[in-house]
Formats: sequence, structure tokens, C-alpha cells
Amino acid sequence: MSKMNCMARIVSLLLVMLASAPWTSSQGANQHHALTLAADKDSVVRFFFVPAYNNYFHVALLFRVVEENDPRWNTAPLLDVGRTAYISLSEMQGLFAALSAEPLSWEESTKIEDLETYKTIRNDGRMDIKILSSGGTAKSGIPPKQMCETLTRFDPALRTPRALWEFQFFRRQFDCLVPNFDPKAYPDHVLK
Repeated sequence: MSKMNCMARIVSLLLVMLASAPWTSSQGANQHHALTLAADKDSVVRFFFVPAYNNYFHVALLFRVVEENDPRWNTAPLLDVGRTAYISLSEMQGLFAALSAEPLSWEESTKIEDLETYKTIRNDGRMDIKILSSGGTAKSGIPPKQMCETLTRFDPALRTPRALWEFQFFRRQFDCLVPNFDPKAYPDHVLK
């Protein structure tokens, strides 16, 4: 009788574990991990995406902090890590806040990673977002179907005219609608 009772307990325990396993794993996969890194003067935010129908290389877009009296402020040179738009610290803090407000799941590490160059960068099929700050590195991504709608919500964080223009130009490469966009506003975009 006790062997039968023990067997029934084992079977019951296995059934409970099997019944709860799919719920637990799907719960973990959909769990939202909020962005906890703080923006500082060393912060960098990078956006990178290669569409499935791609027929040319898409350059990453980065935002970096400089003082508003720095000659790089309101510029966006093309560097080996991507097109780099320079913004103020308050704008970077606003961009971090906007990114935090989205239902994105962030992978964070205290290690400050290097930025990949155009030779080494890879894409996983989503709009990849990588953030560096003195506190570490954070990574997330936006599914292509949600990309245009999500990225539009970051516009208000960018007050530097060139940075906002570069961000809108970047989105247009992926067929996102950007009302009242002037593609000729910065003719040096192609040259630098």
C-alpha cells in the first residue's frame, strides 16, 4: 500500500511539474526587463537594422553626448561605427527615459562593451538598440512590424535639429512615414 501511495505522489508531482512548465517558460520569455542604466556624459545609444529585403548596407545611427558649445554639437559625421549625431546630456536623458517607457526587454551588463564597426556589426532581424554608459551596456530590440511606430515616439527627446533630422532620415530608409521631412535639409549628409 505504501509503494502505491509513493508512486501516486511521484506521478502527481510529475503531472504538476509538466503542467506548470510551459506556463513558466513562456512567462519568462515574455517578461519585461526595464532599462536601469542611467544616462551620463559618456552615454551612447545605437540603432541598427538590416531589413530582410535588403539590397545595400544600412549604416548604424548613434547618439553621443557633447556640451552645446562643443563644435561637434548639431553635427553627424559618418564614422566606422556609424552615423554619429551629437546631442546634449539633457537630450540623452530624455532618450533614455523614452526608451525606458517602451515595453522593451533589456539585457544589461556592468561590462562596457565596444561598439562594432561596419565590418563587424551583425543584426538579428530586429531593430537592434545598444546603449553604453559608465554603468555598463544594455541591449534590446524592436520587431520590424513595430519599428516605425515605436521609433516615432523617440522624436520628442531629440531637440538638436541635426540629430532629429538624422533620426527621421534613418527611419525613412525602412519605409517609415515621416511627415514634413525635408531630405535636402542637410546636403552634407552624403559627403561626411
